[in-house]
This record gives sequence, C-alpha cells and structure tokens, in this order.
Amino acid sequence: MSRRLHVFLALVFGLLLAAGALAKPPTPLLWKASKGDTTIYLLGSLHILLASDYPLSDDVQGAYRGAAQVVFEVPPAEMNPLALLGPTATLGMYQDPSESLEADLGPELWQRLSAYGQKNGLSAFMLKRMRPWLASMTILALETKKLSYDPNLGLDKHFMDRSAADRKATGGFETAQQQLRIIAGTPKAEQIRDLREMLDDLPKFSQKMAQMHGMWREGNAGALYAEELKEFKDQPDMQRRMLDDRNRDWVPKLDKIAASTKGPVLVIVGAMHLLGPDGLVQLLGKDGYRVERVCTGCVGVR
Repeated sequence: MSRRLHVFLALVFGLLLAAGALAKPPTPLLWKASKGDTTIYLLGSLHILLASDYPLSDDVQGAYRGAAQVVFEVPPAEMNPLALLGPTATLGMYQDPSESLEADLGPELWQRLSAYGQKNGLSAFMLKRMRPWLASMTILALETKKLSYDPNLGLDKHFMDRSAADRKATGGFETAQQQLRIIAGTPKAEQIRDLREMLDDLPKFSQKMAQMHGMWREGNAGALYAEELKEFKDQPDMQRRMLDDRNRDWVPKLDKIAASTKGPVLVIVGAMHLLGPDGLVQLLGKDGYRVERVCTGCVGVR
C-alpha cells in the first residue's frame, strides 16, 4: 500500500465486520500527558472513517468535553476546500506546457494510469496535467469513496465541527500550504514509485484498508507502528520528512499552546504521529511529561 496512504490516513468490509463496528465504539488511541498543572490529551485519528465508527468511546468524549482548546495538524479555519484549490493547482499541476505526467511516467505506466482514468471518469487531458503525487491522491480519494470511507467522517473533521458548534478554542501546528508543500516536495522519482505502487495495490486495496482500519478500531498501537516501519523500510528519508521532523517541530509549539491555555488541551493528529520513538507520545515523555494510555476497561493496552 502506498506510503502516503499510511501517513495521511496515518488511516471494514463485510457484514460481520460492520456488525462488530456497530456493537461498540472504537478502542481509542488516546494518551494523557501531565506536567505540573498542564494536561495534554493526545488522540490518534484516521482522516477518513465510516459512519459505523460512531459514536466514540466515553474516554474520547470526556477528553473533548474537558478540553479548553482542541489542536489539530492544521487549524480548522484553514480547511476550506475553495481556499485550497489555488495552492493544490499550483503545487499539484504542471505549470510548464512542455511538461506532462505522460512524459514523466513513460508508456507502460501511463497506459495503466489512463486505463484507470477511463474506467473512473478521469479524462486523459486532466491526468496529463497532474503531478504524480496528485494523481496518487486522486486515485486514493476515488477508491476510498467506493468503500464508503468519508473525509467528512474523519475524526479530525468530526471534532472540528463539534468545536465550532460548541465555540471551543481551536488551533493547529502548521498551515494547509505547508502540508501540501511537504507532499509536493517529495522527489519526482519517489512520487512516481508511489503512483506505481498505488496502481499495483488496487486489487487488494479494500483488504489492506480493512486491515489498517481494523488496527485503528482495536487501538492496536503496536501493530500500527509495525506497519509504519514496514512501509518506510526502504525510504527512511520519507519517514523523516513526513513524520519525524514534523513531530519534533510540533513539541515546542504544543508546549507554548499548553502553557497559554487555562485547562487541558486535546491534540488530534494522524495516528502515525503518535507512535514509535519519534512519535509525540515518546517525545512528550522526553520533554518531562508523565504519559499514560487512557483506555477505561481495556486489558493489555499500552
């Protein structure tokens, strides 16, 4: 599965799995970090979810209700689709008429991509103008939609909407344009490799999505981190750019936010940002916080 899928979904099919999802809320990837009078809750999100993932657990609901501020990767005010059209077009489309995705991919891969486009309502003209990373994300959006995953049901979007309705203070670590530039800044060869992997994985896409979604629903931090290591095994630079560097950049920002907030802070970011030695959970521990997993009634969850 494409590495970017794991980062940004950073991310259940069949009657039995759907019934299981309806039976109980997901086990939360939720941690509490305490230092003096400061309390920070860390909640691992998938940016797209199913309707059956709601309602959420009492632990998550309690962390939200008690939070004086809710912090996301990007401030809610920046998550305006219309405002993102310009930057996405600038960074995701070839600006030079002499360049094209067809030329960059070569005949074999371009033929596979254009065949996919014909089956899924994407014109060859439009695809030719996309840079490889945007083509990958377009395929991802189409395939997840087929499986009923919805970005409007993502955990961060859910709490952005609730925070607005409840008039809760919100914030973010980086701008939407910064996130786009991180993706667009990936070397072209890696973008093409990801696009090829995306097409290669289409026959087993639903199975892999179900697997990753199941790990998230189970709150299985160990399995999710093992999957992260496997996906980035041959591309440590990408892991550093996409996750590790950003996590380290977020910690001092979070310290300042928490220090200026009267009450607990709830941080909601992609689940992969919390895991491993360079994840926010461990980084806050190194920063002097006492960190503990929050999972009432869970057995053997850390």
